[in-house]
Parts: sequence; C-alpha cells; structure tokens
Amino acid sequence: MKYFDLIFTLHSQDQLKNRGIKIAEAWETFKHPIRTQKGRYGGLEFEREFEDYKITIVAVQNDKNEWIVKSVWRNPPLPNTSDARQKAVWGKYKKAGFCGKIWIQIKQQLKID
Repeated sequence: MKYFDLIFTLHSQDQLKNRGIKIAEAWETFKHPIRTQKGRYGGLEFEREFEDYKITIVAVQNDKNEWIVKSVWRNPPLPNTSDARQKAVWGKYKKAGFCGKIWIQIKQQLKID
C-alpha cells in the first residue's frame, strides 16, 4: 500500500491496524521526526512525539530510492493490545526472581495467562 511517498509492507500494515496507529501518524513521523537513527536491523528509525505517546517507524530505501516502511510501533502501547500485554509481562519478568522467571516462561510457552 502506498501513502503519499511511503510504501507500507503487509507486515507494517498489520502493525498499524493491531497497534491502533493511524497511517497519517506514521507519515507525519517520517516527514517530521524529532529523531532519526540507524535501525538495529538495518534501515532508519524515525521517531516523533504526539500528545502523550511516541511513534517509531523503521524504513529502508529500495533501488528506486522509494521509502519502504518495514515496521511501526507506539510507546506506550494502547491498552488491551498484544504490545501492552507483552510490556506488562516483561515488567513482571524483570522484577521476578529465578523461579518466577522460569514460571513466566512456562506460562508463555503454554499460553496461560
């Protein structure tokens, strides 16, 4: 899908939908970032702050110098999204002792809440 001068992969389109991010917010982040840095896995990360959250997109240029959005996320994540649940589990995991960490890992493998 193309939005102005950005091309969104199917993966990034799913992320927009699942994470409650508007495509216009992603485009605004790309066009007017507060910070741009090299991405961990290639490409560039563009960040922009909105009212009480931050949007980050990861984009790469193809051979035609078109920008392809590979990933997009919001911090803090919207409540009741998989990102919010994952962040909560990670917070518990960091605070847990050895046995607690093992129990959290077992619960995740068995998909037990």
